[in-house]
Amino acid sequence: MNLLLHEHGSGNPNGNSGNSDRVAMHPYFTFKDLVSIFLFFLALSIIVCYYPNLLGHSDNYIPANPMQTPPSIKAFVIILFFVSFLFTISALYFKDSSDF
Repeated sequence: MNLLLHEHGSGNPNGNSGNSDRVAMHPYFTFKDLVSIFLFFLALSIIVCYYPNLLGHSDNYIPANPMQTPPSIKAFVIILFFVSFLFTISALYFKDSSDF
């Protein structure tokens, strides 16, 4: 529907169709983008510098036992990922799908 209603030069805010009277929109969009990037980095720097533990978790303050793996880490799940990855790579190289 937009193609039927569109006229050449209708995107110009002044409504002029001549090239000499057009308003350049580049500075407006660039300034808007720079302001939003500045505000994002300002908010990020405030969080990092003044409130570093705002997004933290209380489990990070529990001293770890270096001789024991935490119960939340399941070693077989990590190994299973790498073993499946190796099976996939070997199947691609050897083109033998009878193993699966």
